[in-house]
Amino acid sequence: MLSFYYLCSVLREFESNISKNGLFNKKQPLLLAISGGIDSVVLAHLLKETGFNFSLAHCNFQLRGKESAADEKFCRHLAKTLGVKIYTKVFNTGAYVTRHKTNIQLAARKLRYDWFEALIKEKKGECILTAHHANDVIETVLINLLRGTGIKGLKGIPVTQGKVVRPLLIFTRAQIEAYAKKNGLAFRLDKSNLEDKYERNFMRLNVIPLLKKINPALEETFIRNTANFRQEAGIVNDYIEERSIDLITQTPGMIFINKKNLKHETYLQSVLHNLISGYGFNETQERNILKNIREDALPGKIFSTHSHQLSIDRNDLIIRPIAREISGETTISSLADFKSKKQFSAKESRKFSVPKKNELLVNKSRLVFPLTIREKKTGDKFMPFGMKNFKLLSDFFKDQKMNHFEKESCRLLVNGNNEIIWVIGRRSDERYKVDTNDTNLLKLTAIG
Repeated sequence: MLSFYYLCSVLREFESNISKNGLFNKKQPLLLAISGGIDSVVLAHLLKETGFNFSLAHCNFQLRGKESAADEKFCRHLAKTLGVKIYTKVFNTGAYVTRHKTNIQLAARKLRYDWFEALIKEKKGECILTAHHANDVIETVLINLLRGTGIKGLKGIPVTQGKVVRPLLIFTRAQIEAYAKKNGLAFRLDKSNLEDKYERNFMRLNVIPLLKKINPALEETFIRNTANFRQEAGIVNDYIEERSIDLITQTPGMIFINKKNLKHETYLQSVLHNLISGYGFNETQERNILKNIREDALPGKIFSTHSHQLSIDRNDLIIRPIAREISGETTISSLADFKSKKQFSAKESRKFSVPKKNELLVNKSRLVFPLTIREKKTGDKFMPFGMKNFKLLSDFFKDQKMNHFEKESCRLLVNGNNEIIWVIGRRSDERYKVDTNDTNLLKLTAIG
């Protein structure tokens, strides 16, 4: 009888949390990330008991040999027992780690969430549910504190994050274990969770039990604290948005933070942290950037994360996403070949019109195939449109006040006779100037 009343109590709390926070409804198709562990099994049971429409998604990372295969088999059986669909994916995680020079935890996370996103795009579900709970919040906050963080790192784990929803954050590990025991739920045990060589496991197995001796209601305290921190973080965000008006300008693909205005900020360190931490810059990088600003150091320093780069320029901090590298050269063998290249749109014309900044107008008879699209090289020179003398490309870049990223991404259209026809999107060569009476013209428009 105790089990029945306990079940009803947990189910009511579970449904109430979902309804109160508008997380999802019973008509939406949901995907539950199922590992086979106690947390995700309990979440699957709760969803079934409360009548939600869900499927399971299981990742087999092949990291634990036969145990990984047994996990997948368990999850397939669970799906059959619950009467729901299951999607499974086997990953060669070890090969991914080697290829991308990362660690196992980051690799598994990347592979997992990329696959979840693909499932959502395939309309297998509208959102992904994960079984994070209150104790995960404690571990996350403590780890963030040890690594160094601002108020963002004290907010814990958000209930929703894009397409990811975490409906168990109101429950503690002890409550989840009690629910599984009282309802006789079978689950898989990952023995690696019992080893404290990983940072999160060390917190779970060694640090948190000691803290609970000081505060037995540690989970409840952290739930209240993180709720307070989220509200206070909202106040900080409002302030940062207001200050961003004076600090930030943007162009396609780049963010400019004005160094002079930033330096005069009353809360310089905190403002800088809130402006750049979302791009993955760590505490050490932030300190070095801050030092550079305060000391007016020479420009040119570059800082990188897994997703972005920050360049310290003369007047700005410039942030851009790390783009896929453009390697080698692109060859254009004929006029028809222009139309197959993604860098340009090409249109033949018999009538002159003044080209825009991202356009080149050239007489077709002047083209010597094959043409080449390539990066700048040391010693490159051309005759900028409107001038009668050659100029080194490096000097042209200086005259244009181009920043590091603009120089790095600049591409050249080079004729078959090795003359630069166009610094793409910047300036054409005077030698290829067309006459207003020319009728044998090609108009190229740079894309992107």
